[in-house]
Amino acid sequence: MKNRSIGVALSYTNTILSMICGLFLSSFLLKQVGDTDYGIYQTMASFANYLVLLEFGTGTVLARNLSAARARGETKQYIEKNISTVWTITAALSVVILAVSVAFYFAIPAVYANTLDGEQIALGKNIFIFIVIFLLSSFVSQTLNGVALAHEQYTFSSITSIVKLISRTIVLAALVGHFKAVVIISAVDAAIGVAIAVFSYFYCRKAFQVKINFRSFDKLILQSSLPLCLAIFLQAIVNQSNSIVGKFVLGVMAGPEDVTLYSVALYVFSIFSSLTTIPVSLYRPQVTQHVVSGLDGLPLTKTLVQPCRLTVLVSGAVLFGFFACGKQFITIVYGQEYILAWAMALMLIAPSFINESNAIVLNVLDVKNKRLMRSYFLMITTALNILMTIVGIKLFGIVAAAAATGISTLLQAVMMNIYYQKAVNIKIPYLFFHVFKGVLPYQIIGAGLGFVVGRLIENIYVSFLAAGATYVVVAFGCFLLFGKNEEEKHIIEKCVKRIIKKKG
Repeated sequence: MKNRSIGVALSYTNTILSMICGLFLSSFLLKQVGDTDYGIYQTMASFANYLVLLEFGTGTVLARNLSAARARGETKQYIEKNISTVWTITAALSVVILAVSVAFYFAIPAVYANTLDGEQIALGKNIFIFIVIFLLSSFVSQTLNGVALAHEQYTFSSITSIVKLISRTIVLAALVGHFKAVVIISAVDAAIGVAIAVFSYFYCRKAFQVKINFRSFDKLILQSSLPLCLAIFLQAIVNQSNSIVGKFVLGVMAGPEDVTLYSVALYVFSIFSSLTTIPVSLYRPQVTQHVVSGLDGLPLTKTLVQPCRLTVLVSGAVLFGFFACGKQFITIVYGQEYILAWAMALMLIAPSFINESNAIVLNVLDVKNKRLMRSYFLMITTALNILMTIVGIKLFGIVAAAAATGISTLLQAVMMNIYYQKAVNIKIPYLFFHVFKGVLPYQIIGAGLGFVVGRLIENIYVSFLAAGATYVVVAFGCFLLFGKNEEEKHIIEKCVKRIIKKKG
């Protein structure tokens, strides 16, 4: 239990550090190598990220298989069969990824003939080689992380991620700052990725006394693992397509500068996404207990209100705070020339805010084994996203990439909430009313006032601080005074009493 608690704490630490380091690096690297070269890097990375789909969640599958085997008291031989089987899957998929990468490497000149010149294509091919090395090493590492997790070593993955994050930030800042070459980014990622994969391999063998080889492959274990692999694969298709389809299409149809601009909007969106997933994980045990105990319909819906309100408070703070002072933020961090990223980020975040406001319900789907149906719905909206992106960029330019993703996300929210109402018996109108009550109105008012205050001040730094402060004071001040419900009042009073008691 102590190990698990430390692992959870490290996971949140890793999330916060990722945001801080990512914000610094995205701005620093862009200014050091220029928007054209940085756009070439993002263009190559956008295709390579599609290859992540072929990983099939081998780490998750291995963690589930080994955890179940250890809980049943299976023999060491059976555990080795599981490791060998999943390790064989990893090796086979790595060969497939490598083959596709080689084919794309030779096709780069033809694919980007209309957007990149000869020198840029040569640079892109060099970048792509290192990206593929990083991708393959990360694939191996995430499979080995499944071994550590199954042996209840909850801190291993988080510690290696934090070490990787800090070392990457320091090394990139030093090397790119000196040489100002964009290929260094992918080269450093490849070197760190290989080092972590090698370390993970020897650590798992020594710490858990397991044999990692191909000799004990078992067809029955493969067959039992395929359903979970399929569900993870479908989910990965949706997540990757929605996040990088704009960059990939822009790289083919527009140019590296447009890819760079869109990448700035995507990074802001990634901050929003990383924060909204925390409450979903935090409340998973509680929701599971309620569903297993037999709660359904309105009684179950009432238990979801408080977790959803926490999600809205967190995600709403990012959305409406970014509306209030996001223009100033983009100008300060990236420069005035990237101000369009503010509008595109809002196009991505606003529909996702609606979609994520009751994402806690996903835990109900997991318990009731209905997650696969959600993947089918998401595949429909993803296909629509790809079609609208291709057509929209031709007609309206770069903004269409963000608009297409936003529209498909909104449609996804509508479809999923209908499914929640019909198939899972969650009372959606009741849930939305009590989740937004006392929270959303004040966030909207605070964002509007903050935006106006920011527009009245010329100095960009003062404008940013004034707009942000206005939003925080109005939105959260009104929530504390007028918006909190009885449970939130109790929580706040309890926290205040603890603080007073500690000071006393």
